[in-house]
Amino acid sequence: MCGIFAVIGAENAAAELYVGMVHLQHRGQDAAGMITFDFNDAENGINISKDIGLVSDIFDETALHTAGGQMGIGHTRYPTVGVGDTKEVQPFFNRYPDGIGLAFNGNIVNYPLLKEKLRKERVYLSSNSDAEVLLQIFGDSYGKAKGDGAEAVFNAAKDVHKEVIGGYSVVILIASKGVAAFRDPNGIRPLVMGEKRINGNGRKSYAFASESIALTIQGYESIRDLKPGEAVFIGKDLKAHSKVLTTGKPAPCVFEYVYFSTVESVYEGRPIYDVRKRLGEELAAKVKKRWPDMQIDVVIPVPDTSRAAANSLAKALGVPYEEGLIKNRYIGRTFIMPVQKIRENAMKLKLKPIESVIKGKNIMVVDDSIVRGTTSKRIVELLRESGAKTVCFLSTFPPIRNPCYYGIDFQRKEELIAHGKTIEEVEKELGADRLVYMDIEGLQKAVGTDQLCTACVTGEYPTTTEHAKELESLRKKHIAQITNKC
Repeated sequence: MCGIFAVIGAENAAAELYVGMVHLQHRGQDAAGMITFDFNDAENGINISKDIGLVSDIFDETALHTAGGQMGIGHTRYPTVGVGDTKEVQPFFNRYPDGIGLAFNGNIVNYPLLKEKLRKERVYLSSNSDAEVLLQIFGDSYGKAKGDGAEAVFNAAKDVHKEVIGGYSVVILIASKGVAAFRDPNGIRPLVMGEKRINGNGRKSYAFASESIALTIQGYESIRDLKPGEAVFIGKDLKAHSKVLTTGKPAPCVFEYVYFSTVESVYEGRPIYDVRKRLGEELAAKVKKRWPDMQIDVVIPVPDTSRAAANSLAKALGVPYEEGLIKNRYIGRTFIMPVQKIRENAMKLKLKPIESVIKGKNIMVVDDSIVRGTTSKRIVELLRESGAKTVCFLSTFPPIRNPCYYGIDFQRKEELIAHGKTIEEVEKELGADRLVYMDIEGLQKAVGTDQLCTACVTGEYPTTTEHAKELESLRKKHIAQITNKC
């Protein structure tokens, strides 16, 4: 699950990309990169900068001043395909045709098949990234398209829809021409667009991002989600062209509401903060109905994503809310780290308990979800070591029993703690006195729609998954390579 940002019409594109990427850093902490273009220097206007690390570590003031430009694209990386080295860092760039840069958020289910097809066509890729495959497919079609500008972009994006299976949101820079953005036909991965006036002189700039906060923080307004299958092109003249190219059943990722998006953002018109509050209320209703006599002395959240839910749950139950676990701010999101060994080592440093809140009390701890169980097991251990009388563990997300093939890094069912197990069996494995999961109905009610991708819960995928086994095999190989380096 990566973060993408694109801008055109900016006074300093690199500076806007930097701010946007910092506000998308939670979506990917492995690497970051940007490509900018200066219309005033058409021959040498392309500037590419990318590396392993956080945005603030890679780009300093000098680098941003040098990059400059009036348009650009940026990316914060969370690896799902690739071995985690500099060759995999986005954006990718092809000098032909016109000079095209591409960054995307998501995952391509038929990536191995497409890569092999390109190889047979004597196209040799420089990485294991599915972004490079996307760039080749788009660039080849764009180079053959009749006409110029928006129509050529739309034809190329439509060809991507025809060939590529998966969940993806894409931003593209075309040197001397403009920027483009498009979503997959089901709208699985998020992408928003905004505009703002420059210095009150009537001139506009446009930007695209994975989350609305990256736009609103920089003064962008009229923010809207791109529709499933929609493409937008904004040329050098700053005129916006949009078209829905391919339509499928809308299936935005439900995990965005629960975990990935930051609470300041709005996704598909729904404030993330409000959804998470309702998740807590739905869980409270379930507890009241099923276990009306449960003894609870205090409700504590697992920081940071479950705070809003835990707070609203505590209010609904009439139980005190406390901060009983403190997160080390220098440790990243352990769920999105690339391999289990790294996640386990990071967990030893991530959370610190407040014993005075915990000791001798019946603790109800609320987390956003339980995926592999690494974090959840450690939390239960920490609470018991700190003297908790009992531990009731609540998840605002239902049991995850199926792999995700659309950009979230659990592509093998064997790594999911709930796969093939009853709730009671998971409860025992975590070491909790009680385990309470959100149910699918409560999740849909909290979000406010059933038009969602809930494949990781239900096993009902919005696209074909016939090539998933090849993808799983490739990912397993890459994980082994990373693990051997650790």
